[in-house]
Amino acid sequence: MFIVIPYLTSNPTIYGIYTVCISISSFLVYADLGFVSAGQKYASEYFAKGNRDEEIQVIGFTNFILVSFLILLALAFFYLSFNPNLLIKKLATGNELIIASQLLFILAIFTPVTMLQRLSQMIFAVRLEDYIVQRTNILANLGKIISVLYFFRADHYDIVGYFLFTQVLNFLAILSVLIIAKKRFKYDILRLFSSIKYNPAVFNKTKGLALTSLFSLASWILYYELDPAAIGKWIGAKEVALFAIGLTIMSFFRSILGTIFGPFSVRFNHFIGTKDHDGLKELCFTITKVTAPLIILPIVTLILMSPSLIVSWVGIQYTESIIPAKFLIACNIFAFISYPGSLLLMAQERVKLMYFVNALLPIIYWGGISLTYSTFGLNSFAFFKFFAFSMNALVYALVLVKFFNLSLIQFLENYIKPIILPILFLFSSYYLFSDFLPMEKSKLNLLVVGAYSSSMLMISFLVLYFSSSNFKGQILNMISLVKNT
Repeated sequence: MFIVIPYLTSNPTIYGIYTVCISISSFLVYADLGFVSAGQKYASEYFAKGNRDEEIQVIGFTNFILVSFLILLALAFFYLSFNPNLLIKKLATGNELIIASQLLFILAIFTPVTMLQRLSQMIFAVRLEDYIVQRTNILANLGKIISVLYFFRADHYDIVGYFLFTQVLNFLAILSVLIIAKKRFKYDILRLFSSIKYNPAVFNKTKGLALTSLFSLASWILYYELDPAAIGKWIGAKEVALFAIGLTIMSFFRSILGTIFGPFSVRFNHFIGTKDHDGLKELCFTITKVTAPLIILPIVTLILMSPSLIVSWVGIQYTESIIPAKFLIACNIFAFISYPGSLLLMAQERVKLMYFVNALLPIIYWGGISLTYSTFGLNSFAFFKFFAFSMNALVYALVLVKFFNLSLIQFLENYIKPIILPILFLFSSYYLFSDFLPMEKSKLNLLVVGAYSSSMLMISFLVLYFSSSNFKGQILNMISLVKNT
């Protein structure tokens, strides 16, 4: 991210067009109508019971639903590629129209590949071995980073070629993962593909949870995915670029958090499949307690350092991104509550509460924007994204407090009290030296800001280590486990 974004942002308008195209490509994740997430839950339970036949049937059917709607989305992207002005306002020049059209056309061509990606991820995820998928993605992403030096060299800005190259690398990575699955698990890939068809038995089993997941996905789209498209349609591509800086950092954290918490979703379903309630409760409590400081302290550091970080990273022309970025970065600060809480509700199939929680996000977000946008502009989008996340986390906190049988005082002692001193250190160390931090775009300045941020964060963890006996004990236990492995 830190290597690629400065090259892309050198032309704010074109970067805004690219951001809109990337944002609508995120709709591909939701094309399964909730059946893939529901199917993964049941596939995990079948795997825990050793029933591969049922596992394949579930994976095949859910990906049949996915590919059916991916084809419809591909057709929509084809249409938009010939009419890009329907998607992005203020495309003033012929070059901007051509770039937008080409990006949308490439997106349409590679849309069906999403099915292969989700299918391969499910195979590894239900076995708690999706780290193999991540390793393959790392290699592909290294290729994307290196390719920047070719596509964005002096007097050469080929964002279309870069986008096409990244899509090809994604496709090759997916093929590699499927080959690994066939060899590692002796997985019958041909049988799996033959199972990509309508299956009434699997449909009846998954439809209840899938409808809940679909509602969740619809709410998530309204809350999380539409703002770049809305800003591009209502205001313009340049404003999308300003908003996208904070959104990029937010998405970066989201990717990390998804990687961290994803395997626990499968493990929760394993506990449900084997009816181990105590094991589920113990794991859920451990996750929230361990991840709280690991999430809060880095996010507080980034919020404090965002002015110097953004200017040294993408330049002075993006100073208007600083305030929105602070709120967008803060959106993930309660992830140690919201991620385990949502995984718990999904595993327990608490459908009504899931409907309520997911309805909150878009209502609070777009309601707040409609009331305040005329006054606060882009800042309104960022603030209400954070506010909606916070209200969502509050509901999950109440769910977890009840599940753990904790009082409010016990909750605060477990999660808030240990990090007070480290947070005070972060604030004091930032404000003591903030006047000396660089405020000019350059690789050296970015390294300086990164080094200082890392130093602040590392010392804050040392403060936590020596001030919290619980955290110290957790670290020592993890070190002991690593030594004994």
